[in-house]
Order: sequence, then C-alpha cells, then structure tokens
Amino acid sequence: MAKGSAWSVLLMLAAFATAALPAGAAALDVKKDEKDKLKACERRMCETIVKKAPATGEVACALTKTWARKSLKETSDESKKVDWTFGDARCSVDLKVPRALVVHALTAQTVKLELPQHHVSCEIERDKEIDRVHFMLGPKVRFENGQAKQVWINLKKVEGPGAIKAMAMTLAKLEDTVGLFQGSLTKAINKFIAEQCPKAVKGG
Repeated sequence: MAKGSAWSVLLMLAAFATAALPAGAAALDVKKDEKDKLKACERRMCETIVKKAPATGEVACALTKTWARKSLKETSDESKKVDWTFGDARCSVDLKVPRALVVHALTAQTVKLELPQHHVSCEIERDKEIDRVHFMLGPKVRFENGQAKQVWINLKKVEGPGAIKAMAMTLAKLEDTVGLFQGSLTKAINKFIAEQCPKAVKGG
C-alpha cells in the first residue's frame, strides 16, 4: 500500500470498505483545510503515542479525506484483490479515541484495542453522479508488545446504493474472517507508530 497517515486506514476501511492511499487531483474537489486538519489530528494522536501519556481524555478530530479515482484504481490493481469500479471518493468522520485505549495498547504485552463505533459518511462518484454512503464501524486491532498484529474492520452497518453496500459488506467480511488486507493494514499502523509519529511530534 502507498504511504499515508493512519487516518486513511479508518476512512478507507469505509470508502474502499484499506489502508492509506496517495493524494491526487480529483473531480471531487479536495477541501481547503483537509490536509491541515489531518496533520493537526495526526500530531495530537502522535503525542500520546510517543509519550504514552496522558491516559486521560480523548483525541477528537473532525476529519475528511478525498481520493481521486486514479489513486483508488491503481491501489486496487496493485492489490489484485478488489477492483475499484467507481469514481472519486471522499469520506468524513468525527474521530474520538480515548487516550487510555491507546496507552494501554502500546504498553501491555498483549491486548485487543477496540475503538468506539464511528459513523463514517462518504461521497462516491458513480455514473457521473454522487452517491452518499454511511457506515458504522468500530475497528479492532490486536497489539503485541506495542506492535499491531491483526486488524478487524468490524463493520456494523451500511446505508447506501446496493452495489456499494454489497461491496463494502463483502470486503469487510472477507477481511474479518480471512484477513484480505492484513499485511497492508498492520504495516500501515506500525509504520505510523514507529516512523511517522516521532517525525510528527518533532514537527517534521
């Protein structure tokens, strides 16, 4: 999978029903403050990850990310596991992650981090129109000695056009049962923790 932040993991679990994808020009215009908000949220989360403290309160961010069809298509071609047949996509989520969960996941020998259920809303181009799709998901990640070892999408509900709903449900089920994207997801999370977070905290 291509380089990107951990928030792409959460958002793309909905949009693509996978891990981080590259940015690119899109017919769905990238929102003016999209990149800045992603970076600010990343820094707040990274401060907790790097310091492993505080274990109180939560990281709360309103996030949006837009992907061009070309980026989605290239990634689906690389994965050889799913074919992206739609156009551009944009997903938004009000992220709320208790810091105690993060600190415990990184300091315990073995633990399953269970994120609260999140509502992710997406706009997906299809047949020159924009379809709106809504997802409820609460991803789970099993950590061992501070490293992600297994990921579950834990998709609870999808509202939207039949074709998109069917694809999302199928991919989520395959991921949670046979680990369709396990390598990409765990790699993206571990890279975020070990490489991207130290840089973000230092202002890089």
